[in-house]
Amino acid sequence: MLRTINLNRPSSKNGSLNFNEQITIIMNFPQFRYFSIFLLLVVILLGGSSCTSSRPSHGKKNVYEGESICSVALLPFINGSRFEQGNLIMQRVFAAELTRIAGIEVASEGDVQNIYRELRIYPNQLPSIEQIRVLGSRLDVQLVISGRITEMEEKMGDNYVNPVLAVTLQVYDAKRGKTMWNTYHRREGTDYRKVMHFGLVNTVTQLSRIISDEIIEEWFAEGMKQCGK
Repeated sequence: MLRTINLNRPSSKNGSLNFNEQITIIMNFPQFRYFSIFLLLVVILLGGSSCTSSRPSHGKKNVYEGESICSVALLPFINGSRFEQGNLIMQRVFAAELTRIAGIEVASEGDVQNIYRELRIYPNQLPSIEQIRVLGSRLDVQLVISGRITEMEEKMGDNYVNPVLAVTLQVYDAKRGKTMWNTYHRREGTDYRKVMHFGLVNTVTQLSRIISDEIIEEWFAEGMKQCGK
C-alpha cells in the first residue's frame, strides 16, 4: 500500500503512523481529498442553515397590573398584504398556538364578530378605548389583541416555495382599554432552510405557526405571566 510520510515528524517507535502522517496519506488520495472537501462544505451549510437569531421587535407602553394571563380575545386581523385571506390564516393559527403553548382560552371568533356588529365596528377598523373595554367586559377576557398583516406571499424559488410573512400585533388591557405593548415580527421560509432544502418551510401556514410560537415565547420572556404559573 502506498504511504506518504511527513518527514518533519518521524513515525512512532512501534512503526505506526502518527496523526500528521495519517492526514498526509489521506490527502494524497484524490478520492479522499474530494470527500473531505465535501464533508467540510456540509458542516458549513449545517452550521449556517439553522434558524437565525432574529427575534420579534417588542415595545412596552404600560405594565399589566393583573395576574397571569388565562383569557384573551383576538380582534379580526387586518390584511395589509395581497395574499387572499392572509389575515384569517394568521389569526386562526395564532389563536390555536395561544391555546396549545400557553393554555390560554381564546374567545370564539363568532362572539367577537357579534359584538363588532352590535358596536358597529367595521372589520378593518380598530375599536376605540371604550369599545375595547366593552369587548373585554362582554367576552370576560383579560387581554384584547389586534393584528395587522403587513406582508404575506409565497415566492417561487429554484424548485421550492419561499413564504414571507410580516405581522404587527397590539396588546390591550381589556379593563382599561390601554395599549400594553406592541410586537412586530418578520420571517421568511429560507430563515429555516436545511441542507439541499430538506425540512424547508414552504407554506404561509407553516410560517404563521413558527412566527406565532416565537412571538408568544418572546412575550413570556418579557414578563407576561403564563396561565397557572
